[in-house]
Amino acid sequence: MSYRLFCNAIQSAVVLVCLYGSARAGTIEICKDASPVGSLSGLSTFTIAGQAGTVAVLVGACSAAIQLPDGFATITELAQSGTTLLGVSTFPGDRLISFDASTQSAVVLIVAGDVSTETVITFTNAPVTGVPEPGTGWLFGLGLTFWACSATRKKAACAARRVFLSPIRRIKNGAEEGT
Repeated sequence: MSYRLFCNAIQSAVVLVCLYGSARAGTIEICKDASPVGSLSGLSTFTIAGQAGTVAVLVGACSAAIQLPDGFATITELAQSGTTLLGVSTFPGDRLISFDASTQSAVVLIVAGDVSTETVITFTNAPVTGVPEPGTGWLFGLGLTFWACSATRKKAACAARRVFLSPIRRIKNGAEEGT
C-alpha cells in the first residue's frame, strides 16, 4: 500500500513538472521605420522562425500583437531592393538579444503575459543613395597630364615635374581597391 501511494505521488510530481515546464504565451509587435522619416513607403515583410507564413507591416506602422511562446524568437526582415537596414531596436530595450545585419535577423526575448508585457521590435531602413559606405572615398581625376614647367626650362627638367591626375579610383579604408 505504501508503494502505491509513493507511485501516485511520483506521477503527480511528474505532471506538475511537465505543466510548469511548458511554454507560456507572450506577445510581440513588429514595427517598421524609415530614416529619414518619410524616405520610404510601402510594405515590409517579416518571418518569425518556427511560425508559418509572413507578417506584412507598413513603413511607419506596427503589426497587430502576435502571440508566441515565451522565450527567444528570431525575426527576419525579407530583403527589399533600394533599401538598406540601419538597425534594430526593442521596447523594452533589454529584450534585444542579438542582431545580424548581414541576414537582417534579430533574436528577441518574449516574456509571458499579455500586451502589457509585450516585446516591440522596430526595424529601421534607409533608401540606398549611391553614396559610398563609411570608410570609402572616391578619387576623381581628369586623366590629363599637366606640365609644371615654364617656357624657359628644358624639356628634360619639365618631364621630371609633370603631374598626372588619374581616372576615377575607389579608395576604401586607406587602400585603393582593384590594385
